[in-house]
Amino acid sequence: MSINRAEKITIWTAFVAIIGFLLLRTLHRELYWTIPERIYLFIHSGMEFFGFAISFTMLVLGWLFFVKSLSKHRLYTAALFGAVGLFDMLHGLTTEGMPFYRFVGDTSLSMLFAMSAQLAGSIGLFIIFRKNDAPVPASRRLPAFIVGLGMASLLAALYFSLTDLTALPLFTGKSMAFLSLGTQVITTFIYLCTIGVVLYLNRNDRPQALLTIIQSLVFFMLANLQFMLSTSTHDSDMLFGHIYKLAGYYFLMKGIYYVTLEEPFKQQKRSESRINYMAYHDELTGLSNRRLLKEQLGAELQRAKLNERRVAVFLLDIDRFKTINDALGHSFGDQMLQAVSERLRLAAERPNRVFRMGGDEFVVLVPDIKQAEMDQVDQQAKALMGLFDAPFVLDEAEYHITISLGISFYPQDGESVDLLLKNADTAMYSAKAHRNEYSSYEPEMNRKAHDRLRLESDLRRAIDEEQFTLAYQPLVNLNTGKVVGVEALVRWHHPQRGLLPPGEFIPLTEENGLILQIGEWVLGAACKQNKAWQDAGLPPMMMSVNLSMRQFRQHQLADRIKSILEQSGMPPRYLELEITESMTSDVEFAADTLSSLKELGVQISIDDFGTGYSSLISLKRFPIDKLKIDRAFVNDLTQGGSDAAIVSTITSMAKNLKLKVTAEGVENDEQIKFLRERNCEEAQGFYFTKPIPANLFENWYRHRSQTA
Repeated sequence: MSINRAEKITIWTAFVAIIGFLLLRTLHRELYWTIPERIYLFIHSGMEFFGFAISFTMLVLGWLFFVKSLSKHRLYTAALFGAVGLFDMLHGLTTEGMPFYRFVGDTSLSMLFAMSAQLAGSIGLFIIFRKNDAPVPASRRLPAFIVGLGMASLLAALYFSLTDLTALPLFTGKSMAFLSLGTQVITTFIYLCTIGVVLYLNRNDRPQALLTIIQSLVFFMLANLQFMLSTSTHDSDMLFGHIYKLAGYYFLMKGIYYVTLEEPFKQQKRSESRINYMAYHDELTGLSNRRLLKEQLGAELQRAKLNERRVAVFLLDIDRFKTINDALGHSFGDQMLQAVSERLRLAAERPNRVFRMGGDEFVVLVPDIKQAEMDQVDQQAKALMGLFDAPFVLDEAEYHITISLGISFYPQDGESVDLLLKNADTAMYSAKAHRNEYSSYEPEMNRKAHDRLRLESDLRRAIDEEQFTLAYQPLVNLNTGKVVGVEALVRWHHPQRGLLPPGEFIPLTEENGLILQIGEWVLGAACKQNKAWQDAGLPPMMMSVNLSMRQFRQHQLADRIKSILEQSGMPPRYLELEITESMTSDVEFAADTLSSLKELGVQISIDDFGTGYSSLISLKRFPIDKLKIDRAFVNDLTQGGSDAAIVSTITSMAKNLKLKVTAEGVENDEQIKFLRERNCEEAQGFYFTKPIPANLFENWYRHRSQTA
């Protein structure tokens, strides 16, 4: 068990006090002397009034300063020493030589008040500190002080009334001697018990204020022993006893100082330090925040200007972080951010140059760059990208992430903090278009960033004006050659840019949340079209529609899809919902959501299978009907490489799991032949036709049916 500085001081203080007492007793003959009565009266009166002043101070502090932090120990100690202080004052006023000196039996009022002060102090402290501290309401103050001072005043009045009586057996002869000795023995024993109780109750947490209380108890106990061993009312034994008593008051007052002044001051300093830390640091990661970044970058720019040096600003962003949050939850996202920040901090040459801008954006400053060292910035950027080659291990699973990095330089890319950060952000978004890359800022990027903002504004208008349309690509059964379904693919008829494919606007809608509105429109339009084809005489076929990550985690998704099906009148069995592997990362949520969708009667397929990190064990839990092999594996299918092995494995696994398989991106006869040999049921791709509008698809279908 470690001992802190306050505990060491307490041990040494108690040790010195006890050794001093033992030396006084050992050298008693040499150190003993009788003090002249008038000198002793002067010294004794000063000591008693000093003790009363401390007691009164404790009373005032308990009344005025503990209102917000009032506790049992503080309140009752203040009330107790209000009473003890009153006894000490009366003890001083009734001492021999003072105007109120009176006899009570064989003793004096002064002795009775001294005995009462010692007994009340020892018993009161034991009662107060025998239990742990606890808060009390401020309304308890007045009753506590009234009881403490009231009982002391009543006892004092009783003592004064006894001075008029002549025969008092209790205060005469052996009874008085026994009473005096018993009081001193009991007082000493209670002080010892109080020390033991305080140490035991605070054996784990030992606050400094309580340690000073223990020091005062040691001195009070030794003072009482000294009084007990004294043979005269004005000798050196009594003087040393009062010195020990004053020392006890000193340490008691010191404890009150810690509680009323030093501890609140330290608490205030800690609070100020915490507030200052929180103002300049990110709460989640502990990294410096945007405010400190701007201050530090401003200082670096001033220094670079004076020294004719350059400053590089690296701004990085985690790719597809919103997908991680949507798929695995914000709690997991927070863990990922903490892991990324820790990796950046450990890899940085100086951790105080790593900042979290907010969200999943981080900044690394590279100041004091000489002209000849500019080439090294590229190496630093590559090293920063390389930090994310190794997977992150979270919850006993490995996760691979990539980052996009933008770089701006002072002075060529800006001479102000805001402009440098803006241009680094622009460069980062340019890199993000390709993902897992880094780009240095170029003025041309501002035009692209402006186009991006304009495109987002146009997207909102496109939703209101229904500028979207659907194209359909058929799914063909490889055994029969019949069209068994179509996949609905959204297109945007932009008023100025013409027909835009999904890749040019869908990523943006996923970031800003517009994908929810577009996705719901696609579902409704696809179901209505399929029903219209059936009404027009085409045989029923499967309508396949992609769900985005945001849609998949949308509240009451099953109810929304059910409503769309009811409005369109299309039977649920002809709707196939396509999800990606990444959506199933949260296995419990995915299983519950897919089960609720399956209850509607729809079909479920996993799109782009083989490109994610699906666990086969969790795959068995999902109520899915089909796997769609990603076109990346189909492209080089006939080259005899690993892609052929992957496709063969997927088709074999799907057969064992009683799942259908669709191959995407089919373009030639060799691929068709290979897929048939591997028992792949369906295929889609340019081999049959590119995605075409509804009217052209209907014509294509009728023509194919006639020529088949």
